[in-house]
Amino acid sequence: MRRTRALTLPLAAALAAAVLASCGSDDADAGGEAARPTVAVTTTVLGDVVAQLVGDLAEVVTIMPPGASPHDFQASAREAADLAAADVIVVNGGGFEEGLLSVVAGAESDGVPVLSALELLGGDDAAEDEDHGDEEDHGDEDHADEEDHGDEDHADEEDHGDEEDHGDEEDHGDEHAHDDDAHFFTDPLAVAEVVEALAAALPEQLPGLDAEELAQQADDLVGDLEDLHEELVETLAVVPDDRRVLVTDHEVFDSFAARYDFEILATVIPAGSTSDGVSGGALAELAQVLQRAGVTAVFTEQTASAALAETLADEVGDVEVVTLNAETLGPDGSEAETYAGMMRSNAQRIADALGG
Repeated sequence: MRRTRALTLPLAAALAAAVLASCGSDDADAGGEAARPTVAVTTTVLGDVVAQLVGDLAEVVTIMPPGASPHDFQASAREAADLAAADVIVVNGGGFEEGLLSVVAGAESDGVPVLSALELLGGDDAAEDEDHGDEEDHGDEDHADEEDHGDEDHADEEDHGDEEDHGDEEDHGDEHAHDDDAHFFTDPLAVAEVVEALAAALPEQLPGLDAEELAQQADDLVGDLEDLHEELVETLAVVPDDRRVLVTDHEVFDSFAARYDFEILATVIPAGSTSDGVSGGALAELAQVLQRAGVTAVFTEQTASAALAETLADEVGDVEVVTLNAETLGPDGSEAETYAGMMRSNAQRIADALGG
């Protein structure tokens, strides 16, 4: 018995040591994962940008799936839990993520830091939230005045094509007049500014984050975004001055237009709403504006219904309806699966539609 006991005790000790070592290894692995902070990002566009910025320094969880409308998206219980469990949340700002505002506010009240890209860009987030809440009334007013706007600003097509005016528009964009635009991300140079601001802000909220490495990754990403901007300028160069006019389904491309020397002639659905609630009379008035301006293309955003744009195109006649991505990335494998891919695709489609 003693011999058996003598043999068993060392074996038991060895097994116990192995189990403890195994547990210790698992704990170390788990500890390594736990030490990697989690950044929750509301939209797919910002999700891609933030993922490129942080690289392996943090885990990025994007709440919205590709193709989801940021205006309508509602968080599931799991997605709400992801927001609550994050070490920091990055939002677009400006009331852009309408369906997530209360969930994000709840996570913030529980102590999760929230960074607004629009605020980092210099926009007035509080004012944007207030404006967004008044969107419907504002939109009705804007749409009711749309014919007058067209008469005042666009009746003279010769003035519309004036190169000097376009030059002023480009300067306007360079001065970041679209800092209060919740769709700032349609301008890669504005996104570059957000990247730089996030590189400074994230280490303050995540003390364990390697600020020096993050700054280097930010520099690399800013360089890529500046290269993307130059690429878009080249792609859009085929569009002559007198055709640099955008008619969109709703207000999405103001920052893009300011940066790339386009004019937003009109929107089918006013004031950034994706609602289809536009009267037949207003649509007929808008058709007259487009006919006077000689518009040949109407651009719709992927998350909005194209029905009104198609009705408008039929009313005007000989007008192409072109779908773009802006508020959400496309599915995996599509040309718009990344932010850069989305912007290249949009620029190419606009150039193809207006460059002839």
